[in-house]
Amino acid sequence: MINVDKEAYKKWQQHCKDVQLNTQVNKAEEKAEQLRRIARAKEDYAFFVKTYFPHYAHVECAKFQIRTAYKLRKHKNIKAALRWARGHAKSTHLGIMIPMWLKIQPAREINVMVLVGKSQDNANTLLSDIQAELQYNQLYIHDFGKQHNAGNWTEGEFVSADGCAFFARGRGQSPRGLRYKDKRPDYILIDDLDDDELVENESRVTKLTNWVKEALFGALDGGRGRFIMIGNLISKKSVLAKIAGTDGVYVSTVNIYDKDGNVSWKEKWTKAEVQQLEQFMGYRSFQKEYMNNPITEGA
Repeated sequence: MINVDKEAYKKWQQHCKDVQLNTQVNKAEEKAEQLRRIARAKEDYAFFVKTYFPHYAHVECAKFQIRTAYKLRKHKNIKAALRWARGHAKSTHLGIMIPMWLKIQPAREINVMVLVGKSQDNANTLLSDIQAELQYNQLYIHDFGKQHNAGNWTEGEFVSADGCAFFARGRGQSPRGLRYKDKRPDYILIDDLDDDELVENESRVTKLTNWVKEALFGALDGGRGRFIMIGNLISKKSVLAKIAGTDGVYVSTVNIYDKDGNVSWKEKWTKAEVQQLEQFMGYRSFQKEYMNNPITEGA
C-alpha cells in the first residue's frame, strides 16, 4: 500500500465483507436457472443491477440510468457529459455497474478503464469500489468467472483475470503512455472534477479544460473509446460546463425535478421529501445542487 490511511483501508475491508455477504450464491439452484439469469443479465441492465448489486440497489433504477447504460453500450466511441443532480448515483452507475455490465457482453466492451478524480487519493477511492465488486461479489464471480488477478486500488491500478486493466489518476496528472500490454484506454470516466474553489479561478478552469481535451482525451487510441465526464453543474464557468458546451459531446441533464415538475427518480424520493430538501437548503443552494442551475450570489 502506498500512503493509504489505515482507517480508509479498514472501511474498504468492511465494505468488501458487506459485498460478499450480500451476494451469496444459491448452491441448490439448477444449471438451467443460472444460464437463464446470465442471458437476461447481459441484455437487461435493470435486471443486472437488481440481481448483482442488492447492496446498492435499494430502489429500482431510474429510467435515465437505464437509458444511459444502453446508450453507452450502443456507442463504442462517445464523448459524453452527464450533468446529474446530487444523489442520482452517477459514480455508482458510471464507475461500477455500467463498466461491469460492458465487461460481460458477448464481445467484451471494455479493456482498459481509467477513473479520474480530484486527486490521486480521490481517484483511488473510486477505483476501490469497482475492485471490491470484482474481487468479492460472489454471484458475479459465480456467473462470469474469477475476476481479480493482480494489483490493488491502493497502488492506483489492478488487473482482472481476463486481462482488463483499471487505473486511477488525479486531475492534472499525466496520463500519457497509459496502456495495458497492447491495449490503450477505451473507457475514461472523469468524476466530479470541479469544486467550489476551482470554479472561482477562470485561469485554472481553462488550464484543466485543456488538460481534459488534450492529455486525457489523447490517452484514447485516436479518440476511440468511451470518454465520459460526470458531475452536477456547480458553476456555468466550470470544466463540466465547458466540456458539455463542446461540439460533438452528448449531454445528459438530470435535475431532481423533471421539466413537468415531477421527481426524476421517483423510485427514490417522494415529492414531499424533495420539497423538504428545498425548504431547508434555500432556493439558491437547492438550484445549484439539485437543479443544475448555479446562481451567482447577488445576481
